[in-house]
Amino acid sequence: MTNKVTLRDIHKDNKAINRNLQRLANIELIRLLGKSAEEAKKTNDTVGKSLARAGLILIAASEMVLLIGDIMDYRNEKNEQELEGYEE
Repeated sequence: MTNKVTLRDIHKDNKAINRNLQRLANIELIRLLGKSAEEAKKTNDTVGKSLARAGLILIAASEMVLLIGDIMDYRNEKNEQELEGYEE
């Protein structure tokens, strides 16, 4: 393996690890926002409900960005494999 291939593999692994960490953080945020929304519902706090709803929308947007990144990386890897097949 050349240094370029090794560095490319390390970069792909780092991106995957970062995405997984982001997803774990999003799961924890969903749990916290769910608890705060539940408490706001009990106390009839409209501001708390709005903040929880906005937070959940932002988490959903973050998950969409992560999904799009995964799809793009998959397509790039597939294209690289096809190019390597043509070179051989």
